[in-house]
Amino acid sequence: MDGITKWNAREGVWQMHAKKLKCWKCNWEGALAMKYECPVCGNSLEVVYDYEEVNKENLEKALSGCSGLWSFTELLPVRNPEHIISLNEGATPLYRSSEEFECQVYWKDETRNPTLSFKDRPNSVGISVAKEFGFQNVSIASTGNGGASLSAYAAKGKMQCHICIPESTPQGKVVQAEYHGAELVLCKGDYSDSYQYNKQQSEKNKWANMTSTYLNPYTMEGDKTIAYELFIQLGRKVPEWVVVPLGAGAMLTGIYKGFVELKRLGFCSELPKMIGVQAEGCAPIVDAWLNKQDEVQHWDKCRTIAGAIADPLKGYEKDGTRTLHCIYESKGAAVKVSDKEIMYWVKQLAERDGLFVEPASASAVAAIAQLLKERVIKEDETAIGIITAHGLKDSEELEKYIEHAREDG
Repeated sequence: MDGITKWNAREGVWQMHAKKLKCWKCNWEGALAMKYECPVCGNSLEVVYDYEEVNKENLEKALSGCSGLWSFTELLPVRNPEHIISLNEGATPLYRSSEEFECQVYWKDETRNPTLSFKDRPNSVGISVAKEFGFQNVSIASTGNGGASLSAYAAKGKMQCHICIPESTPQGKVVQAEYHGAELVLCKGDYSDSYQYNKQQSEKNKWANMTSTYLNPYTMEGDKTIAYELFIQLGRKVPEWVVVPLGAGAMLTGIYKGFVELKRLGFCSELPKMIGVQAEGCAPIVDAWLNKQDEVQHWDKCRTIAGAIADPLKGYEKDGTRTLHCIYESKGAAVKVSDKEIMYWVKQLAERDGLFVEPASASAVAAIAQLLKERVIKEDETAIGIITAHGLKDSEELEKYIEHAREDG
C-alpha cells in the first residue's frame, strides 16, 4: 500500500512475485491455491517467489523505514490491493532491555499489534489471500490469540469466522473473538484436539483454514515481515540471535525465511541463529533437538502456565519437524524453561521495562538469560526476544499467580 509496490491499472494486478507452492520436504511444486499439504508426502507447503522479478528499488524504499506489514508487498502473495484486509498491523517497536544482560538484548514488542499479539501478521496475509481466492468463510484452530485475531480481520473484511479452541482457553481471548462476531466451538482436550476438529469442519464446509501451525502456507508470509522490521530497526544489521517462543514454530521459520530473502536479494550477508523456546511441560521440539533427532514426536500431556505455546503436535508432528530442521539449518538452538522462570520474567518485564506480557512471551526472556549463563550467547553479540502477546490476553492465569505470591508472603 502507500505506493511502494506499483499498481498496474491496465491489468488490474499488483506486480506480485509469488509464483507457486512448494513442499518443504520433497520439493513437490504446484500452482498457488488454498492448498494445505503436499499431495505426495503430506508435509507442509511454502510460497515460492521469483526473486529475479522483485523490484529492488521498491523494496529498498520499504526497508528505509518501518511503515507496517503491507509496505513489503514486493514479497507478499497478494495480487489485488482491493483484497487486502488490514488493521495497520506491523511496525511494532524494538526496545533495548532495561535488564543488565551481558550482551545487547532487545525486545520486539508484538503486543502493539491491533489485537495485542503477533498473530495479526499471519492473519492479515492469510485472510487477504483467502479473499482473493473467493472465500467468504475462514476458520482457525487456536489456543486463543490466533482466534481473537482472525475474528477481528474477518469482521473488517465482512467475512464469517469459525474458531475452534480448547475449553481451557483464557476467557479474555474468548470474549474478544465473540465480540467480533465469530462462531466459537470449545473443544474438550488440548490444542491438538481443536486442530483436528477444525480441520475436519473446514474440509466439510469448504472454509479457508487459517490455522497457522504451517497448515496454511500463506500465513507464514506475514510472520517473515518481523525479519524485515528487525533489519530496519537495527540499522540494517542482522542480529546474531533471534529467540522465539514455539508452539508448532511457524513464526520462527517465517522470521528465518525473511532474513534468507534479504540475503538472497543482496541486502545483507549474514543470517541469524534461531532459538526456539518451549515450556518444560510441553517441549516436543526442544526434546528432539536435545536428543539430536531428525523428527519430532508428539507430547502426551501438556502442563504449563504458558498456554499459548502448549502445542503437543499430536497428529501433525511433521510441523514440529519442519521447525526443528530450521533450527538446525540456522545453527541455532532449542531451549526449555520452567514455569517458575517464565513467571519470574513476566514480573521483571513488567517492573523494569513496563511491558505486561502473557507467560508465553516471557519464555523468550527466560531462554536468553539461560543461554547467557551457559555462555552460548556471547557478550559482544545481539539477541532479540520476540514478545508475542499482551498480558491482558491471559490475565486470569496471571492473577492466580499474584494471589499465590501474596499467600506465600
